[in-house]
Amino acid sequence: MSLGTNSRVMAYLQIIRPKQWYKNLLLFVGIAFSKNLGNFDLLQSAILGFLAFCALSGSTYILNDIVDRKRDLAHPTKCKRPIPSGRMSLRSAGIYGILLATGAFLAAIVIGPEFIMTLFAYLAVAVSYSFYFKNIIILDGLLIAAGFVVRAIAGAVAVSVPISPWLIISVFLLALVLAFGKRRHELAMLGDEARDHRQVLKEYSLHMVEDMMLISVSTLIMAYSMYTFLAANQWMMLTIPFAIYGLLRYMSLVHTGEEGGGDVDLIFRDLPSVLNLVCWVLIILVILYYAPEIDLGLGG
Repeated sequence: MSLGTNSRVMAYLQIIRPKQWYKNLLLFVGIAFSKNLGNFDLLQSAILGFLAFCALSGSTYILNDIVDRKRDLAHPTKCKRPIPSGRMSLRSAGIYGILLATGAFLAAIVIGPEFIMTLFAYLAVAVSYSFYFKNIIILDGLLIAAGFVVRAIAGAVAVSVPISPWLIISVFLLALVLAFGKRRHELAMLGDEARDHRQVLKEYSLHMVEDMMLISVSTLIMAYSMYTFLAANQWMMLTIPFAIYGLLRYMSLVHTGEEGGGDVDLIFRDLPSVLNLVCWVLIILVILYYAPEIDLGLGG
């Protein structure tokens, strides 16, 4: 493979941001928390739904890059993306995005009509964000959070299982924390040039974003705690300390991190965060699939 061909292949891979696909792991929340990970048929549906959302989210990333191509030129790292760097033409990017979206909906047909509706919902959120809401203070964060919620709901729909409203609220609030954490990093990193990169940043201030993060984190801790209190197996309360530590550690990384300090993938480069996440997931799986159920009467 020639150097030029290799560069084009990398451009097609980079523009769909595979590092962001971890967000689509939310599609496995429904099957995991409904204790159906051992059901091969349902697991197949969850995996197919995950792939569909990876393809569709990739197409929305392409759309976002097309819309933001001029502003990305002013950003120290985003200027290296395929479109602003000139490694991919607008026409090629547009065709690529359409093919990915088409593939996503073809996969959704196999899963069922309700799952197709979740894809449409995600697409509506992503398109409205790219063309309008990304420039409106607070609503930009709410739309990002809505995209996370749609993913969680889509995972439950794909395997036809119910999902706790408190868990949905927790996903929404977690996404808000991450969104405002990213805004804080952009403000701190870009300084006076922040508004040249993202129009909405001129409406934010560091103090305001930090207050929003604090409110979101506090509310998230309460919502997640309520989820564990009302869970069928209240051994889930044992996971609260891990959730709190993970949130506080992220807050610390946002305030002390340098390049990438607001990106979620920083968590996966931070050993204490990774160890805490692994322990949290393992404890949840043990409680859901192996621990005897207890009810302390906290649900009323």
